[in-house]
Amino acid sequence: MKKLVLVTALIGLATALFAYNPPAGGQLMYNLTSPYQLSSASSAAGGGLFGATPGSICFNPALPAHEDRPQIDVGVTALTNAGFAFHNGIIIPMNMFVITALFDGIFSDSKYMDLGDSLTLKAGLSKEVTENISVGANLYAGYRFSDGSDFTFGTDIGALYRRDQLAFMKDFRIGASVLGIGKAYSGTKNGLDQLSWDNDWEDWMWLIPVTNLYRHYENIKRHIIGDDHNTNGYPGMFTFRTGAAAVMFSNDTVKGGVSADYTLVNFSDMIWDFGFQMSIKDRFYIAVAQTYDLLEAANSDVLGTNHLMPSFSVGYKFDIKTNGSFMKKHNWETSEFTASAGYKELYGNVRAISAGANLKFGKEDEDAPSIAVWN
Repeated sequence: MKKLVLVTALIGLATALFAYNPPAGGQLMYNLTSPYQLSSASSAAGGGLFGATPGSICFNPALPAHEDRPQIDVGVTALTNAGFAFHNGIIIPMNMFVITALFDGIFSDSKYMDLGDSLTLKAGLSKEVTENISVGANLYAGYRFSDGSDFTFGTDIGALYRRDQLAFMKDFRIGASVLGIGKAYSGTKNGLDQLSWDNDWEDWMWLIPVTNLYRHYENIKRHIIGDDHNTNGYPGMFTFRTGAAAVMFSNDTVKGGVSADYTLVNFSDMIWDFGFQMSIKDRFYIAVAQTYDLLEAANSDVLGTNHLMPSFSVGYKFDIKTNGSFMKKHNWETSEFTASAGYKELYGNVRAISAGANLKFGKEDEDAPSIAVWN
């Protein structure tokens, strides 16, 4: 009986592996909306230099728990030869929780990155439960109104461990999250198997004058890869992400940190992310990130090698002074505004060119936080 159960489980897993057919960039769709997202290395630990924006809840819902200032974040990205993406987000620290909300729009109809046209809303709560540990959870819902329409909904959960120093590493962090516990988007036409089929077909184009096979292209395709060759499960359901990050060097002028993440997607794909972030005088920021997606690497002949190129972003932080009784009441006379730009090569002829702005109200609190622990 045990052997039968094991064999059945293995057959089910093999079927899921074979059937998994995301579009190129399906796991990256929430990374496309701003320079920070493009170059964050999808860090579940908050990046080499810790920084939580509303978009951070796409990687780990626990990351905003350390934020003690309200924050507004906007970003827009041109996807050349495909469409565009954007997001608007907000972080609101409260006495018991930190509230985060993020509204994403993805409009990408390229053959090489067929994500469709969708709007998705994420809302999360996070909290520091001890001096070193924070937790968080999101709810999300979205609607795709292209390719026959579809919807997504579900929840994400995450946790973060943080300590001031480990050996020579400062601000050492370990993060873990489970994302996509619910229904994912599916149904666009150009998944990885479709691109592979089209590429193989082009290799046999020399037969067309002899056989006239092009007249029966769709019928042949249907018999070989089936009627249901549309995409499924993007971003992947039950995505397990874990990562570590730390500041590796720092002085009065320069500070730099690294991050590394491992992701298991739907028990069907594995992704490795590596990131490097550096600041100069805590004003000028540089970030570089590299992603290696095993499934996409296996299809690199149809995606092109450019998707393996790293992404990067730059940003500069300004102080903004404001007047008014409301701003003085909350000690927000001086706030921090960061403008940023980013770039990433994607698939085929698709490139991401992004601009973003982030506003944090008030100056960073230098006092140790007062943490309310759950009873």
